[in-house]
Amino acid sequence: MMWRRSSASLAVATTVFFLSVFQLYGCTSAIALRGAEGKDISSIQVGLSRGDAESVLGSPVREWLTSENIRYCVYRYDGGVPPSDSDAIAYAFINIISAGLFEFYETTGMTKLSNLELGHRRVWHQIAVAYDNQDRIVGFFDNFGDLDVLPADGRVKR
Repeated sequence: MMWRRSSASLAVATTVFFLSVFQLYGCTSAIALRGAEGKDISSIQVGLSRGDAESVLGSPVREWLTSENIRYCVYRYDGGVPPSDSDAIAYAFINIISAGLFEFYETTGMTKLSNLELGHRRVWHQIAVAYDNQDRIVGFFDNFGDLDVLPADGRVKR
């Protein structure tokens, strides 16, 4: 009789522990449906100094000087992880066939299949920023592609 009571208490305590750990991290299916935010670059504005821009964007991956003495710098930044219905369905299926063990392994870090930081679904963007001779932004071009032609004066044409 005593063994039954302690066995039941242990089962309840184990269940409460696992459920509380899952609540801290969230279900892998929900995380896949939510996606992840990328870097916020809304502070990049005309007139901002190069130092302030690089504190947001990091170091440039490429830079050059135009014939009108405008310095272009291209930065690569994290655009986040888009939501994925197919990943969410796959994680839910794995959870069902593993009787929840997949969720436990993901939560404790034993596996890293749903880890959004690994970058397998992460999106990267490029932004070209034009600086004048005083290192102030005169224009910027988000979602810059390698074959895009930029104006020599660095200003956005409207």
